[in-house]
Amino acid sequence: MNRIYKRLRRNADGVAAVEFALALPVLVGLTMYGMEAANMAFTSQKLGDIATLTADSVSRIRLSINNGDVTDALGGIKILGDTIDLRNRGRIIVSSVQPVLDNSGNLTNQKVRWQRCAGALVKDSPYAVNTNLGAEGIGATNRKIAVSKDSEMIFVEVYYTYRPLVSSAFFGTPQMSAVAAMSVRERSSNDINTTGTNSPCGTGSYAA
Repeated sequence: MNRIYKRLRRNADGVAAVEFALALPVLVGLTMYGMEAANMAFTSQKLGDIATLTADSVSRIRLSINNGDVTDALGGIKILGDTIDLRNRGRIIVSSVQPVLDNSGNLTNQKVRWQRCAGALVKDSPYAVNTNLGAEGIGATNRKIAVSKDSEMIFVEVYYTYRPLVSSAFFGTPQMSAVAAMSVRERSSNDINTTGTNSPCGTGSYAA
């Protein structure tokens, strides 16, 4: 009986080893998939934070605003995005949205007053400067954000080409995005002046 028991035990150990060897690739694959999914979720949250902080920083500039003010704000945000290489893989687009009023002071439309950008990703905003946006404002259909007739709004778009943590085989390298908007506070002049370093948008300005 002892011999039979020992033989069965050796056979069971061998079966367990084979089962573990067969299951190991699946376990490793699931672990890697989970890591990649977590990294994508982290990146999405990071982009949302960057969009919100950018809108908040630019909207808080008081009294008046110039090129240097926006460039300084974008410089700080790019440092925040270094953990995901936002400088080279992303694009931040800052738009100042103003109300358009009729002769009676009623809000009839909205448009982008000025726009500034940062990041090496080749990506343009769908909202061009001076183009009428409509009274409903700016943003995706059914999710538009409108500025009130007595204010101005900073609207920020962040675009980013996903950088895989483990492998692009799981999710590829999709382009991710986030938007945020903040009302301007304590600024009497919203026209941007040329003082300081400019961060223009458009062809030839795709630099980190």
